Amino acid sequence: MGGTVYGDRAAAAIQQVTSLLDSAGVAPEKTQELLALIQAGALEGAQGDVLELAEQPPEKSAAPALHGWVAAVQAAAAELAHIADRTIARARPAARPTAPAALPAHSSSTPIDEAPQKQVEQVLAMAERIFTELTGRTDYSREASLEILPVVLTAIAAEDQADYIAQLEAFATRNRDWLAELYRKYGPGGDLAELDRSGLTEQPESIVICERLDAAPLWLQGVWDGESEGSMLERFAQLWKFGCDTPRPPQPSKAR
Repeated sequence: MGGTVYGDRAAAAIQQVTSLLDSAGVAPEKTQELLALIQAGALEGAQGDVLELAEQPPEKSAAPALHGWVAAVQAAAAELAHIADRTIARARPAARPTAPAALPAHSSSTPIDEAPQKQVEQVLAMAERIFTELTGRTDYSREASLEILPVVLTAIAAEDQADYIAQLEAFATRNRDWLAELYRKYGPGGDLAELDRSGLTEQPESIVICERLDAAPLWLQGVWDGESEGSMLERFAQLWKFGCDTPRPPQPSKAR
């Protein structure tokens, strides 16, 4: 009964919001995408509530029953994430012209078309060292790193490229506990590994992606959309921003 009531109210609310946005001159496809984002966000919230159930098994549960409870909760949470992704995918046009990468709002930021190979190798070496220290793993795909990292590095201003390795190391030191929890929970073998369908927690370049998600998320999204599947970054960004419980230290202000 409750589902039907809320379903009817939701349908009426969607119709009202659609009418209001239409009156305001918002394009129908944009309205659908906005509504889909709201719906997907609600699903993400529900996913968090479901995951909390894993820590609240029925009282006096035997070990096999407890394992089954946790597995069922994780499966339900994963399916909610799948539904959220499908909700967004259905609302977006099948093909969309590539938009120029969104630069940070700083007049002194100079974009680059391509990161020098030497820079790619040096940043990857630093990322590999940090990743191995945090995870103990060396079984990542370096080939995949050499495909993804050059794209990510174009979201760094030309003026910042020379000092970026030091910036990345400082970022990893500052956020070490948060990064460690991210890989422990969502990386291979983690309790919630099935929730990371991006595959990025398996790769050292994910550290660079995390740093850019903090420093220049719109710029990163812009360069990423031109080269890779957008949902991969979106899913990983959700894990990075909201998937860990470790307190994060204050983040430095963006000087540039």
